[in-house]
Amino acid sequence: MRWDEDAEILTPTTTNQAVASRLRDLRGLRVRGEVSQPRHSGGHLYFELKDRSARLRAVIWRSTLQRLRLDLRDGDDVICTGDLDLWVQGGTYSLVVQRVERGGIGAAFAALQRLRAQLQEEGLFDPAHKKALPKLPRTVGVVTAQTGAALRDILRVLHDRFPVRVVLTPARVQGQGASAEIADALLHLDRSGLCDVIIVGRGGGSIEDLWAFNEEPVARAIAACRTPVVSAVGHETDTLLSDLVADVRAPTPTAAAEMVVPRHADLLGRIAELRRRLGQRMQRLAAVRRREWALLDARVSGDRLTAERRRAIDALLARIERAERAERAAARRRLLLLTRRLTEADPRQRLAAARRRHQQLTARLRNAGAALGPRRRLRHTRAEAALLAQAQRIATPRRARFATLQAQLAALDPKSALRRGFAIVRRPADGRALRDAAEVELGGSVEILLAHGGLQARVEARLPEPPRGSEEPPR
Repeated sequence: MRWDEDAEILTPTTTNQAVASRLRDLRGLRVRGEVSQPRHSGGHLYFELKDRSARLRAVIWRSTLQRLRLDLRDGDDVICTGDLDLWVQGGTYSLVVQRVERGGIGAAFAALQRLRAQLQEEGLFDPAHKKALPKLPRTVGVVTAQTGAALRDILRVLHDRFPVRVVLTPARVQGQGASAEIADALLHLDRSGLCDVIIVGRGGGSIEDLWAFNEEPVARAIAACRTPVVSAVGHETDTLLSDLVADVRAPTPTAAAEMVVPRHADLLGRIAELRRRLGQRMQRLAAVRRREWALLDARVSGDRLTAERRRAIDALLARIERAERAERAAARRRLLLLTRRLTEADPRQRLAAARRRHQQLTARLRNAGAALGPRRRLRHTRAEAALLAQAQRIATPRRARFATLQAQLAALDPKSALRRGFAIVRRPADGRALRDAAEVELGGSVEILLAHGGLQARVEARLPEPPRGSEEPPR
């Protein structure tokens, strides 16, 4: 080993300072490893990044930790971005972390791309398989978390736009096993036949939170549904598998609710517009018929046709007028039918009709009771008494039979034997009652259950089995 005797002699402090100045040139490093021994101190988070052969100290200062809002645990696979720094007093260096990414998501994305290619090859994304949403659904199915904001947004929008019946099948929308719950809920709703359209989704979040909608069970369940399905996951940038397989993709749960039901006011406006266009069409048709009639009348007057031809023309004009009236009547009937169907679909109208029917039946029942004469009420009372007597005759032997069975059941109750002085001996390990002294080893322990409390005893000896007929009854 060679050295220079004239070189500057350093102290530990100056040496560490020199090393620290060199380390500060290493900035923006990205280090992937497994989190080990995370601990909080003074608002800061200290931990180690390790792989199979080395460890690296790391720290996230309090200000950065408040911004990241993460919870690191032992064994987490992460990618940390930061700068190297050296603690001069202790002579140790560490990575000052500025950003943390989950390392395991890379492998998950690779598996997702393979699954996406497989489903696309099977035709699950084919637009030819997409089903159209119903124009005016009566029942909307929802698959989401029961306590999430997505459900509240869907219910609020449906109530404001056009009240319909909602069938909720709750399911977890993130975490282990969430995809299986979502798939089961979808298939249950579809097979029930209760819904005209199904909304499946959740609010926004990180890609890890939304990953259940990227898993195969959810995609295949959506593809297997005969009911139209709307994927409503609250995100904008990424496209999930549920979006690709669903019949319609909505950017948010609120937008999904707006897609599946029309606005009540919009329907009324549409009907008014159709009525206006129908009136204009009828006016144009009437003007055409008048021009045709005037032309025919001019030809008849100018050519001095015979009376027979005049009668034929009059009959033709009468047929035209009847056809015009029939067309107007048919258009009015179609308009009334659409209006009536819209009114019948309104739950408020159906509720009011049910209330009126209830009031009518209540009044009829009250009037029928008042119309009964004294004799009819007496006959009614006697009939009730006869039925009551017959019921008592049937119930008496059954009560006796019930009392007998109850006594037999009480005699078979183990607690009755305990109250008579007997005991139950069982093994503490599994609680099984003992029937043979050989089942317990000498020195082993047993539990003795009495009528009041119990005992724990140790076996010191086995007694010989007494001859038959010599057992003493309990005292």
